[in-house]
Order: sequence, then structure tokens, then C-alpha cells
Amino acid sequence: MKMKIKVDKSKCTGCLLCEITCSLSHCGEIQRETSAIRIQLNDLDQELHQPVLCRQCKKMSCLKSEGKERDDELQKAFFWDHHPNRREDCPFNALFAFKDRLVHCDLCQGDPECVKSCPTGALKTGS
Repeated sequence: MKMKIKVDKSKCTGCLLCEITCSLSHCGEIQRETSAIRIQLNDLDQELHQPVLCRQCKKMSCLKSEGKERDDELQKAFFWDHHPNRREDCPFNALFAFKDRLVHCDLCQGDPECVKSCPTGALKTGS
């Protein structure tokens, strides 16, 4: 089975270490816009923070407008070309625009840095 990153939002404190680690490991700088994981912060009440990232769908809904169900090479890539409908086709809103590209979780080629950097265990690998 394909590896996925599982999220336990009850453990997420909104510290953003996963975002920082992702942008540093892929782009060499701290810039939230270049992270493939985003934390939806909820600062207004007692609701939980929500980590959002690619769920590594077997059938890649983000490619449906292109008439594809899967693209193994694309799934391994961190930056994707900004096809007009990919971002909108993702049912989880997990493709993020950055300049003329989309940022996509590539699972750090099998050793996700965000999981290693999460101090609370909100992120874990599984299948």
C-alpha cells in the first residue's frame, strides 16, 4: 500500500513547525507559501487547528479535468505546473498555488520531514 500522512487534528497546536520544515527541506528557506502542508489556524475560538496536505489519493481527483485518474511521475513531484483546474479539482483543497506553480506533497520521497518535526505527534505515516 502507498504511504500517507495521517493527521490527528486534536494534537495540532498550530506551531507551524511542519510548514517551516517543509519549505526549508524543499526550497532552502522559510516561506509558508512554498510548503506542501498548510495549517488552517483557528485563532478566534476554541476550535482545533487543521493541517491540510495531499492525501495521496489512489484515484487522483485533481487530474480529472485532464482526463486522467493517475500520474505516478506527477505524484512524486513537489512542484507542478499550474494547470487551470488541478487546484479546483482537489476535493481536499490540498494543492497550493505559488507563483506559476502548484505545491504538492511528495512525501519527501518516503521520509516525510513534517512528520519528523511535529512535536505533538499530530502527523504520522501510515497506509
